[in-house]
Amino acid sequence: MKEVLTPAEWVVMNALWERSPATLSETIAQIGDRASWNYKTFSAYMAILEKKGFLTAQKRGRDKFYSPAVTKKECIERESKSVLDKIEAGSVKLMVTSMVRAGNLKKEDREELLAMLEALLKEEVRREDDH
Repeated sequence: MKEVLTPAEWVVMNALWERSPATLSETIAQIGDRASWNYKTFSAYMAILEKKGFLTAQKRGRDKFYSPAVTKKECIERESKSVLDKIEAGSVKLMVTSMVRAGNLKKEDREELLAMLEALLKEEVRREDDH
Protein backbone atom coordinates (compact mmCIF):
# COMPACT_ATOMS: atom_id res chain seq x y z
CA MET A 1 0.00 0.00 0.00
CA LYS A 2 1.25 3.48 -0.84
CA GLU A 3 2.11 5.25 2.37
CA VAL A 4 0.37 8.63 2.08
CA LEU A 5 -2.71 10.18 0.51
CA THR A 6 -2.79 13.03 -1.99
CA PRO A 7 -4.79 16.14 -0.96
CA ALA A 8 -7.70 15.04 -3.19
CA GLU A 9 -7.64 11.54 -1.70
CA TRP A 10 -7.86 13.08 1.80
CA VAL A 11 -11.13 14.74 0.73
CA VAL A 12 -12.60 11.37 -0.29
CA MET A 13 -11.29 9.52 2.76
CA ASN A 14 -12.57 12.19 5.17
CA ALA A 15 -16.04 11.79 3.70
CA LEU A 16 -15.90 8.02 4.15
CA TRP A 17 -14.50 8.25 7.68
CA GLU A 18 -17.50 10.45 8.51
CA ARG A 19 -20.01 8.02 6.98
CA SER A 20 -19.51 4.53 5.59
CA PRO A 21 -20.22 2.20 4.01
CA ALA A 22 -21.39 4.50 1.26
CA THR A 23 -22.05 4.33 -2.46
CA LEU A 24 -20.24 6.59 -4.88
CA SER A 25 -23.29 8.86 -5.09
CA GLU A 26 -23.57 9.05 -1.29
CA THR A 27 -19.86 9.87 -1.06
CA ILE A 28 -20.22 12.63 -3.65
CA ALA A 29 -23.12 14.09 -1.65
CA GLN A 30 -21.10 13.82 1.58
CA ILE A 31 -18.17 15.69 -0.01
CA GLY A 32 -20.50 18.41 -1.22
CA ASP A 33 -18.71 21.60 -2.20
CA ARG A 34 -15.33 20.49 -0.80
CA ALA A 35 -14.56 19.32 -4.37
CA SER A 36 -16.02 20.28 -7.70
CA TRP A 37 -15.08 17.20 -9.68
CA ASN A 38 -17.24 15.49 -12.25
CA TYR A 39 -18.68 12.02 -11.67
CA LYS A 40 -15.87 10.27 -13.59
CA THR A 41 -13.24 11.97 -11.45
CA PHE A 42 -14.97 10.88 -8.25
CA SER A 43 -15.21 7.35 -9.63
CA ALA A 44 -11.53 7.38 -10.57
CA TYR A 45 -10.50 8.46 -7.06
CA MET A 46 -12.55 5.65 -5.52
CA ALA A 47 -10.90 3.11 -7.84
CA ILE A 48 -7.43 4.47 -7.09
CA LEU A 49 -8.02 4.39 -3.32
CA GLU A 50 -9.34 0.85 -3.57
CA LYS A 51 -6.32 -0.24 -5.64
CA LYS A 52 -3.94 1.42 -3.14
CA GLY A 53 -5.62 -0.48 -0.30
CA PHE A 54 -7.14 2.53 1.47
CA LEU A 55 -10.72 1.48 0.63
CA THR A 56 -12.64 -1.74 0.41
CA ALA A 57 -15.66 -2.14 -1.83
CA GLN A 58 -18.54 -4.55 -1.52
CA LYS A 59 -20.98 -5.07 -4.36
CA ARG A 60 -24.64 -5.21 -3.32
CA GLY A 61 -26.98 -5.53 -6.26
CA ARG A 62 -26.11 -2.80 -8.72
CA ASP A 63 -24.34 -0.64 -6.14
CA LYS A 64 -20.82 -0.77 -4.78
CA PHE A 65 -20.46 0.22 -1.13
CA TYR A 66 -17.13 1.70 -0.08
CA SER A 67 -15.57 1.61 3.39
CA PRO A 68 -12.19 2.78 4.68
CA ALA A 69 -9.66 -0.03 5.01
CA VAL A 70 -7.48 2.12 7.27
CA THR A 71 -8.26 4.51 10.10
CA LYS A 72 -7.76 8.25 9.96
CA LYS A 73 -5.23 7.86 12.78
CA GLU A 74 -3.18 5.42 10.68
CA CYS A 75 -3.16 7.83 7.73
CA ILE A 76 -2.12 10.75 9.92
CA GLU A 77 0.69 8.66 11.43
CA ARG A 78 1.91 7.67 7.94
CA GLU A 79 1.73 11.28 6.79
CA SER A 80 3.70 12.42 9.84
CA LYS A 81 6.37 9.77 9.26
CA SER A 82 6.62 10.77 5.61
CA VAL A 83 7.16 14.43 6.53
CA LEU A 84 9.68 13.54 9.25
CA ASP A 85 11.61 11.34 6.81
CA LYS A 86 12.01 14.38 4.52
CA ILE A 87 13.38 16.87 7.05
CA GLU A 88 16.48 17.00 9.19
CA ALA A 89 16.17 15.90 12.80
CA GLY A 90 17.05 19.40 14.01
CA SER A 91 14.08 20.82 12.14
CA VAL A 92 11.48 18.72 13.96
CA LYS A 93 11.15 21.21 16.83
CA LEU A 94 10.56 24.05 14.37
CA MET A 95 8.05 21.96 12.41
CA VAL A 96 6.05 20.98 15.51
CA THR A 97 6.07 24.54 16.81
CA SER A 98 4.89 25.85 13.44
CA MET A 99 2.13 23.23 13.25
CA VAL A 100 0.89 24.06 16.75
CA ARG A 101 0.84 27.79 15.98
CA ALA A 102 -0.85 27.32 12.59
CA GLY A 103 -3.33 24.82 13.98
CA ASN A 104 -5.22 27.36 16.10
CA LEU A 105 -5.47 24.81 18.89
CA LYS A 106 -7.84 25.44 21.76
CA LYS A 107 -6.35 25.75 25.24
CA GLU A 108 -7.51 22.22 26.15
CA ASP A 109 -5.81 20.81 23.04
CA ARG A 110 -2.54 22.58 23.86
CA GLU A 111 -2.72 21.27 27.43
CA GLU A 112 -3.37 17.74 26.13
CA LEU A 113 -0.40 18.05 23.78
CA LEU A 114 1.80 19.22 26.66
CA ALA A 115 0.63 16.28 28.79
CA MET A 116 1.47 13.87 25.96
CA LEU A 117 4.97 15.32 25.63
CA GLU A 118 5.49 15.08 29.39
CA ALA A 119 4.33 11.44 29.33
CA LEU A 120 6.78 10.69 26.50
CA LEU A 121 9.61 12.26 28.50
CA LYS A 122 8.72 10.23 31.61
CA GLU A 123 8.62 7.05 29.52
CA GLU A 124 12.04 7.88 28.08
CA VAL A 125 13.49 8.47 31.56
CA ARG A 126 12.05 5.14 32.77
CA ARG A 127 13.64 3.30 29.84
CA GLU A 128 17.00 4.96 30.57
CA ASP A 129 16.71 3.98 34.26
CA ASP A 130 16.00 0.36 33.26
CA HIS A 131 19.26 0.14 31.33
